[in-house]
Amino acid sequence: MRKSIFVFVVLLCLGCSERKVQDSPKFTDEQIAQLGLSSVKPLRIFDGDCIKLDFNGFLSEKEISAQELVDSVEFISLETTNESLIAEINKLVCVENYFFIFDSDIGKNVFIFLSDGRFVKRIPTGQGPEEIYNPGDIAVDKENGHLIVYNRKGLSFYDYQGNFVKRELLPFNFKNFRVLANGYLFVTIPNQNGHLADLSAMQVFITDKNFRIISAGFPFHYSNTLNYGITDYTSSLDKNVSFAFKFSTKIFQYIDTLAVEEKYQLDFSKKEIPSKYMEMSTKEMLDALRSNNYYYYMGDYVENRTHEYFAIYNDYNKKAYQTFVFRDKLSGKLIGGNKITLDTVIPLFSSPLAAYEDKFIGAISSQVVLYYISETIKEEKNNSLFTQINDDSNPIIVKYKLKRVN
Repeated sequence: MRKSIFVFVVLLCLGCSERKVQDSPKFTDEQIAQLGLSSVKPLRIFDGDCIKLDFNGFLSEKEISAQELVDSVEFISLETTNESLIAEINKLVCVENYFFIFDSDIGKNVFIFLSDGRFVKRIPTGQGPEEIYNPGDIAVDKENGHLIVYNRKGLSFYDYQGNFVKRELLPFNFKNFRVLANGYLFVTIPNQNGHLADLSAMQVFITDKNFRIISAGFPFHYSNTLNYGITDYTSSLDKNVSFAFKFSTKIFQYIDTLAVEEKYQLDFSKKEIPSKYMEMSTKEMLDALRSNNYYYYMGDYVENRTHEYFAIYNDYNKKAYQTFVFRDKLSGKLIGGNKITLDTVIPLFSSPLAAYEDKFIGAISSQVVLYYISETIKEEKNNSLFTQINDDSNPIIVKYKLKRVN
């Protein structure tokens, strides 16, 4: 049996997914002074080795077979208990033996699972010193074996089993962060850091391990009323850290505390969103995108050791689907589409949320699994993963390796 499905936009929560802060928290003068604002350097941007990727061939309905794309696939059921219930996987971080999951839906929780799906712990929520309250992002420090949670005014550190280690208060707000060899990279959004004067207009901060801001750059290129975005604008593979911005066409890679380089320039110029749209409000943007056949990039980028993943979006006539593009790192060839054909061999597919070694890792809700998996496939596979799932089950992790593109 063959099924064709569109890869619908599931990571965008239009108008509400960005972490809104009505007023910046009150920080003391002493806290702000610790940032060393007077010595912050401008972040240098190098573009000499930037690679241009031509996406113009993917700007229409394009179907691809899962078997043409995927070399091998593994499905992992996340253990479902009263303590481990996940509403939606908004961010997934994978290290050897562990999945760390951020669910930013109602309740906003962080979960730890073993790589075979067994539940380990939910980080306690509350306003105590060892608890998290209204978390905004997660990352891992592999060198020290820490799971780090952005928790209101700072970062809460835990070991991989979820035991509390420490908490560091930060006198600035941000959207996403990544751990660097000697510090951190922070990506911000508008209206969060008015107390930082001129730095409040910058999207990227590079800090040392003590959170002293060393460099900053990338002025906001869109209206501060455009609350429209995805969960994560950063990516990392081994020691490489990359980042991008919504409504942009470039991906950048961290070099050192004072410099980044343009890694990729995405070219979909035949239907690229006009720059004047950047001055719109959220409602104006939504109306314009639904009325015009434009494509746009929101910062989706995931890299494993053999391939890279990108996504561009189109909302024309309220279609709201995403076009996925994979790049073979050896050949440089691109493959993708917005519609994928499934069968009994590969009955499920998910856009990547994370990567580990040469595999991409995505997730599919139990409701979607039940909708797309036929009774025939369940019987043929004789797979307890599918036969035991119900509407209340946790999402299914999809771990897959892609074929080489020659």
